Amino acid sequence: MAYLLDTSTLAEVLRAKPPATLVRRLSQTPTNQRWTSVVSVSQLLVAARVERKPKLMQEVVRLVAAIRVAPYDLAAAQAFAKFRAAGHAEALTDDVMIAAIAVSRDLVLVTRRTQTFSDFEGLRIENWATY
Repeated sequence: MAYLLDTSTLAEVLRAKPPATLVRRLSQTPTNQRWTSVVSVSQLLVAARVERKPKLMQEVVRLVAAIRVAPYDLAAAQAFAKFRAAGHAEALTDDVMIAAIAVSRDLVLVTRRTQTFSDFEGLRIENWATY
């Protein structure tokens, strides 16, 4: 089983003291099964720039170098269109893109925002950052 770590999960990884459950699950998951999306990478880089924190930018770059990054490709675009047409017109574009990437690559989405993603058909969700 492979996993797509979303922005909220990666933000937890970047904390000074990430949740022990998250650290444990990450350590138990082989490197080649840990993914994030190009959308989450963009969100983290934007946050680092907006906050004007060069150290955070370096930490994001280092984190991304240690994980596989799934692109937004044609298969994801097709899943995106399916989600939008199925009634997710009000959802944030980035969230729909992340869900589409996960579904199109058969990845389990790891997120703290389970409620946000719970209505996407075919999307499997786990929360590894419980306290």
